[in-house]
Amino acid sequence: MIRPLVILFLLLTGAPLAAASLVPSDPKPVAFVLHDRDGVLHNSAEFARTPLTLLHFWASWCLPCREELPALAKLRSDLGGQGVRVVAVSLDRLGWDAIDRATRSLAVVNLELYHDLNREAATALAIKGLPTTLILDAEGREIARMEGQGDWGNASLRRQLLDFASRRREPM
Repeated sequence: MIRPLVILFLLLTGAPLAAASLVPSDPKPVAFVLHDRDGVLHNSAEFARTPLTLLHFWASWCLPCREELPALAKLRSDLGGQGVRVVAVSLDRLGWDAIDRATRSLAVVNLELYHDLNREAATALAIKGLPTTLILDAEGREIARMEGQGDWGNASLRRQLLDFASRRREPM
């Protein structure tokens, strides 16, 4: 994980940050609860209805997160019909007002949004920093993780995601 002071140094010096890598892992079950705009709770089992779910944790005050949101919305448009679901989970303490301001200013309109106000899901999933993206299979298990900003337009990364989505389910 890149430390905040390193990020600050890189931003101040203009040095480019490298895109984070998707790190595959042995499938492991996850359990979490998220809130939708209406305050309705959604548990982790609901995210196991598609072959692959990207569960992306972000916040409006996180510059790399803000840079990623339009790319994630495009990823959803491009790969949604191929079994890839993109879910953005905000950790903003200011709630939906902050989430709406950020998505409106970035012209992001087609992204599935949830809120983790008390960071219970982030804690349960061991989210160490933002942005972080978990890749869940059709069984709702974490099969990969990306800590840091991803290059969601990268053809190789997209092929890797489609490969994950097309894999046969493995027994737990």
